[in-house]
Amino acid sequence: MGNVSKKSLSPAGSVTIIETDEGPQWEPDTNPFQAQIRNPKKESKLKGIKSFICYQITPTNTGIQVSRRYKHFDWLYERLVDKFITICIPALPDKQVTGRYEDTFIEKRMEQLQRWLTRMTNHPVISRSEVFQHFVTCTDEKLWKVGKRKAEKGDFAGAAFFSLVQTPQTPLELNHVEAHHDSFHKFVKSMDESLKHVILAVHDHSKKHIGPFKREYNKLGASFTSLANSFELDNGLQSQRLTMALQHTGKTYTEIGDLYAIQPREDLYPLEDSMREYTGMLACFPDMISFHKHTLSTEREYQKSQEDGKIDGLDAEQVRRRADVISYSMMAEMNHFHQERVKDYKDMMQKYLQEQIKFYETITNKLQENLAMYGDINT
Repeated sequence: MGNVSKKSLSPAGSVTIIETDEGPQWEPDTNPFQAQIRNPKKESKLKGIKSFICYQITPTNTGIQVSRRYKHFDWLYERLVDKFITICIPALPDKQVTGRYEDTFIEKRMEQLQRWLTRMTNHPVISRSEVFQHFVTCTDEKLWKVGKRKAEKGDFAGAAFFSLVQTPQTPLELNHVEAHHDSFHKFVKSMDESLKHVILAVHDHSKKHIGPFKREYNKLGASFTSLANSFELDNGLQSQRLTMALQHTGKTYTEIGDLYAIQPREDLYPLEDSMREYTGMLACFPDMISFHKHTLSTEREYQKSQEDGKIDGLDAEQVRRRADVISYSMMAEMNHFHQERVKDYKDMMQKYLQEQIKFYETITNKLQENLAMYGDINT
């Protein structure tokens, strides 16, 4: 389970887990905040030899803007992963070698970094950690370097983090924890596999919108237009009305094809991005689950050794207490993940369906407008 540091704790550095009806949870942040990324700027140093993009970050609780490069995000990610071994820290978007100064790439990268940063500010432990607060608030270059060196020393990182964790006094029942662990492990594997299928289906559907759907509706529109053009040879009043209505039908179906091509930007692309974010989050859990399983195995071994009279009760109790801190932490993170998942999937599916309804309502309105034109033809 690792050696836990014996350094004295500061109240500001402690982490509390509370017992709720839903199980152990990280104590909520009483002063939650968000951080907005805006105005990416291309900057340079060494007389222009080295160029880079700086992102302007403004926390809602301070209103003070800080400037950060991708390498600063990468540094923060490494510090968080080293420190919090039972907290889900999803990977950052990959580094880009070519095209990184193109506007479309910069906008996409900013959107991805915003998703990641929001995920971190939503976590009651990460958002209050000293290293994260340093990242989102420090504006002075000298103070940044001081805080950076302090964070890199790695105090209370890894297994030592658990010495900061204050848990409920109630001992955990090992069989219950093992069952909870196994259930979550199965959930993660099942969700990860399902997400792969959903992402593939959504991605393929987006491609159909841009390609086949657009082409088929444009083709149908062109065929109606061609038919209407042939009707122009008859100059009768009702025939002209029919021709105009049919021309409008051709125009309508061409426009519907164009609507299909741009619609993924409103619903399918955001849905796919949200789903992909969760694949990154799920990728955090195998190592966490493995670490927790090793903890439970160690506790089980010591429990058996005590029953066999090989060790005294004091040694077994010390191991149980250390294991309980890790188990409480793991269970709190599991519950946090589920809470975020329910909230996120509710939001993403509501937004997706709302955009779908708007899309089909637009198509319906176009078709109804065209239908009314045929009602003006006297037969």
